[in-house]
Order: sequence, then structure tokens, then C-alpha cells
Amino acid sequence: MAMISPLATPHDFESFVNPGEERWNSREGAEITTVVVHHMAKIDFDDVPEVWREREASAHYGIGPSGEIRAYVGEEKRAWHARAANSYSIGIECCNVTEAPDWKVSEATIDSLVTLIRDFNTRYGRKMRIVGHQCAEGNSVETTECPGPSLSPRLVEIIRRVDE
Repeated sequence: MAMISPLATPHDFESFVNPGEERWNSREGAEITTVVVHHMAKIDFDDVPEVWREREASAHYGIGPSGEIRAYVGEEKRAWHARAANSYSIGIECCNVTEAPDWKVSEATIDSLVTLIRDFNTRYGRKMRIVGHQCAEGNSVETTECPGPSLSPRLVEIIRRVDE
């Protein structure tokens, strides 16, 4: 049974993956200590898993523009979202409400992101480290622009709100 937040709706991610291909694997005993925040670079929340059919990537959660939270990969598994940080992190994809160059996310998305991270802190009994994709181990501003020009500057606010 997949371990997911009670705030999330399970999404049948496995049906989007080609048979025999894997988009997650074992954490190999690594403790979850970090949340990696991403932006989807998409404005259609329903299209997200389809992207992973073509790319070797996945995430634990996605948050839509209305604040809906979907679970894609169980927390007990290592999703493929942040290179070296995958084994000890939970990846959250935030759906955009505008396209390039701004890639904005809605206030409802931000509110749900804060609530979801608070849930992790409660369930895991510790304060999770919160980073944007480009600041996760193995990534940099040279390798990715994620979590995007709109969400990146809001990470300080998100961290403050989670801690309130």
C-alpha cells in the first residue's frame, strides 16, 4: 500500500508509464528530510503525468491551480525528480496558471503547498528542509530554471508560512 498524505487524491500514475519502464524505485532505507518544490511548466494539471511518458521523471505529488493535491508516487518510494536528492526527498510539482516567461502559480496552489508540507512535518515528526529544484543536491541554476521565476522568490515566504 502506497504511503500518501491524507490531503491528497491518489492518481493512477502507473497507467501513464509504458510497461516495463520505471519512474520510481526504492529509497534503500534513506530517511526523508527534504521537500523539493517544482513548477510543472504546464498550465493543464491533467497533462502532467503524460509528460512523464516521454521523460524519465516523476514526483510524489502535484498541486493544481484550484489547490487540489494529487499523489503520483508513494512517499515510501524514491521518485525521479531531483537527481542526487531523490533518495531523501519528496518532490512536489506545482501547476502553473501562466506560461513562459513568468510561469506563475495560483495562491490556492501556494496555500495547498504550505498545508501539505505541514502535514509531512506532523506525520514524520520533524521539520522538513524546503528547497527549490535548482537548489537540490546535484542541481544548479545552470541545469534547471525550476521552480521558475515566479515560485523561486516565494520559497522564503513558503518556509515562513510552514513554520507558523
